[in-house]
Amino acid sequence: MNFKLTFPFLALLLVVLSMAEAQVRMVNYDFNRNTFDGDYDLPANTRFNIIGLADSNVHLVEIDIYRGYNKKDERNLFYSANWLRAQQDAGSQFFLSVKFPLRSGQKYDFNIRFYKVLSEEQLDYTQEMLLNSIQNYLIASAHSDKRGMTLSSSPEQMRDDLNIIVSEGLAKYRSRDGEGFKGFSDILVRQLDDFSNITGSRARDINKAEENSLVEVFSRIMDAILLQAALETEQYLNNEMLVLSDSRILEAYPVENTRNEIAVNIGYGGAWFDGGFNDFNYGHRPYAGFSFPLGNKAHSKKFWSNASISTGVFFLNFKDSDGNTLKGPIIQRPFYLGLGYKVFSFIRLNAGAVLLEEKVSNGGFVNADRIKVRPFIGISAELKFWADFAK
Repeated sequence: MNFKLTFPFLALLLVVLSMAEAQVRMVNYDFNRNTFDGDYDLPANTRFNIIGLADSNVHLVEIDIYRGYNKKDERNLFYSANWLRAQQDAGSQFFLSVKFPLRSGQKYDFNIRFYKVLSEEQLDYTQEMLLNSIQNYLIASAHSDKRGMTLSSSPEQMRDDLNIIVSEGLAKYRSRDGEGFKGFSDILVRQLDDFSNITGSRARDINKAEENSLVEVFSRIMDAILLQAALETEQYLNNEMLVLSDSRILEAYPVENTRNEIAVNIGYGGAWFDGGFNDFNYGHRPYAGFSFPLGNKAHSKKFWSNASISTGVFFLNFKDSDGNTLKGPIIQRPFYLGLGYKVFSFIRLNAGAVLLEEKVSNGGFVNADRIKVRPFIGISAELKFWADFAK
């Protein structure tokens, strides 16, 4: 065979295979049927992209993926992603990237949400809704009598409560810039603090000045607090706001079962028997075995997915420097157990211990006194085969 022709062909084949490996799976979402890829299982142990149709008024699509439940019987959030329409994009398709691979054979829950731009009428309604909630809270928390004015909580705690009211009121809203409501300013806290300080001699002086003057002060300060709350919420709502228009839930959606891999190693290794630097006693032989990774490449850190427990046998028995044959007990060939680490795509370094037994002339039975455990190192090529085991 002509090497000059073969080498470029092999190089081209490797490039094509690497490009195929680098491709990201595309999954189509059907809004009307609420399913992926015609109800087929989702890809396992690899990142994938979700594409689907979106009305031109839809400017944001969010997805939450859940797996299992916690001790409080709440769903565990596994992954979240979103797609935001570009300003000049008038297309009819959204795109979501799922960068955390799903586990083979598992089931996941999905929540896909679609947001549209808030109209002027909807914006006015939202502002009014928030102010009504704030006013109701203040009426329930602020009190006035002849002795003065009091608050049911500290000004700081009331601000926290008001922040929660706004956040919960805007739970179905998003700002285009992705920023949430950051909370009310210290100005509001100072106004609440000033309200709570109108008590004692200060309250009596106000009462002496004019009848019902304390009521008027109460009304004036409450109006000022409401005005400040309106200004701060309006400032946030002046961002381009989006509101939830549709939501789709997919429960217990299955992930494909991937085929099982068997990693076979064929390599060459050496074992140390005894001796020091000047009288090193060792042997080397080809071997074959299996590797069992300590982690899944798709779900573990690189170190753990490259590391493995390796075991196998040497094809030939060893001979030491004195000419003695060192075989393995029971199977009559030395066998090893150790740790492996993949340094390239298919090259694995192995290091561990090899079990040896010195051969004797009086039979092939195991002699515990002659069994030796010796260190070994080796390098091997790793080949992976698919296997479907009976269930």
